[in-house]
Amino acid sequence: MPLSLCESQAQAIQRMWLILRVLLILLTGLFVFSPTFHGEWLWDDDQEVTANRALKTFSGLWDIWTGSAFADYFPLKSTFLWIQYQLWQLNNTGYHLTTIVFHLSNSLLVWKLFCQLHIRLAWIGGLLFCIHPVVVESVAWVSEQKNTLSQFFLLLSMLACLRFDERHRSKDYCFAVLFFIAAALCKTAVLMLAPIILLYCWWKRKGISKKDILFSAPFFAIALLLGAVTIWFQFKRAIGEEGIPVGGFFSRLATAGMSTVFYVSKSILPVDLMPIYPRWEVDPPTWLQFVPALITLLLLLYFYRKRATWGRDMLFGFGFFLLNLVPVMGFVTMSYMRITWAADHFLYLPIIGLLGLFCSGAGWLYLNASANKQIFLEGVGVGVLLLLSYTSFSYASIFVKEEVMWRYTLKRNPNAWQAHSRYAMTLINKGDLGTAYSHLLVAVKLRPDLAEIRNNLGVILQKWDRMDESLQRFREARERALWEPTYSMNLANALIMTRNYSEAMGIFSHLIKLRPNNAVFYCNYGATLFMLGLRQEAISQFQTALKLNPSLESARSNLRAALSNVSATELQFSR
Repeated sequence: MPLSLCESQAQAIQRMWLILRVLLILLTGLFVFSPTFHGEWLWDDDQEVTANRALKTFSGLWDIWTGSAFADYFPLKSTFLWIQYQLWQLNNTGYHLTTIVFHLSNSLLVWKLFCQLHIRLAWIGGLLFCIHPVVVESVAWVSEQKNTLSQFFLLLSMLACLRFDERHRSKDYCFAVLFFIAAALCKTAVLMLAPIILLYCWWKRKGISKKDILFSAPFFAIALLLGAVTIWFQFKRAIGEEGIPVGGFFSRLATAGMSTVFYVSKSILPVDLMPIYPRWEVDPPTWLQFVPALITLLLLLYFYRKRATWGRDMLFGFGFFLLNLVPVMGFVTMSYMRITWAADHFLYLPIIGLLGLFCSGAGWLYLNASANKQIFLEGVGVGVLLLLSYTSFSYASIFVKEEVMWRYTLKRNPNAWQAHSRYAMTLINKGDLGTAYSHLLVAVKLRPDLAEIRNNLGVILQKWDRMDESLQRFREARERALWEPTYSMNLANALIMTRNYSEAMGIFSHLIKLRPNNAVFYCNYGATLFMLGLRQEAISQFQTALKLNPSLESARSNLRAALSNVSATELQFSR
């Protein structure tokens, strides 16, 4: 047989195997996440999508990019949400399928990345990333679409970096920087790529040169700039004036060590996963809580001692894992720390480092095994993949309904105050006010300092027409979070129901100062003024509301009523 024909057949076989592996990753991923195709809105999805006014108008894009629409500044992610809203409004299937498409793309890109790094069993790495149970939360929850989006651009940036390192083409470098900026504008958890570039240079060349530092410099500059922006938004918007009990430096150090061990354990043995994990008490820390940090440090020192051989690979893979955990270890205060210290969605990026180490080690073991042992290892591997797929499929099923998700969480973590609070809201929507109230009473005992819970209690009391108690709860919520417009809005609406227009007017005035671009606040402020007989002032507020949002029907209707000087009872208050 001619040599060229043999080569042609070999290439055809390789293409066939490539297609089969791609199909295996895609079809397995679709199976694992099939329960979420029509999943309900969960948790923070109201803030991100369903109640987010910035997604509903073209002017919302301006609010997104100027930073006035969200608690965080992730404008590219928000732009993707804006586009999706124009395509399918509040049909959540479209958002879920978009997230799944990006996740499947990321799985293929992880495979490509491992190939570029010459890691054995690279395609297994892509498959493991696709079906690993700890990634389920990031894919099943629309609010975490920022994970799948940011990682898509980050992986493209990494691949461009590797191409530049091999070929030294300027266009590869430009693509690497541009994709990195895009990733960071989706979620700034990707900013640790800058030190990872230096880690890669050390791993490949056993040292870091001046050229390597210059190569990484733009990435560090971008990371510092957007990192500062994120911290500013966290403290000014996401956290505000709320006190988050994180402790001092030693408490944070203990938290970092325990988080590292926790995340490693969940990556290796993904059992007993849950949306909200129990929050460790580390203020003050006990000496035992420093043991995980000490173990981590000793491991790194041991790997460094073995850097002439296998230790260098361990430092690269484990270093990638650790560096990408740094933003969520607790050294920088985040709003999520009010709930717990650790979450599965924080592992979406770091786990790539551990998967690379696993594939490299498993590949070496397989190649050095006898034929019989190879057959045994293949069987074990297939069994593990099937078990992971089934585990992820089952776990994805709890994210289909918020009520199911919170029942699942409370069964495993009965002290999760936010699970009690959010579960109560689902029960309120179902009309089960009694059970909802009992859960909120538990939540307020767990966190008596939080406005959110007292606000929810006020909602139930208002539905029971216990207005004096409801007003008291709304006032308590507003006092604890004066910077949060939701609680002030609820109090103002309750005051209107009790015809206390003067106090409501003062609250709407405060809301306008807090959110000067919110048309609803101007509309309601105008309606309150009209109720007090201040007709001309009310007309001015309605006109301002329509300038900000020409499609706000309540403002248009109120303006017509005010100009006609009709009865105040015909005015509408926006919710």
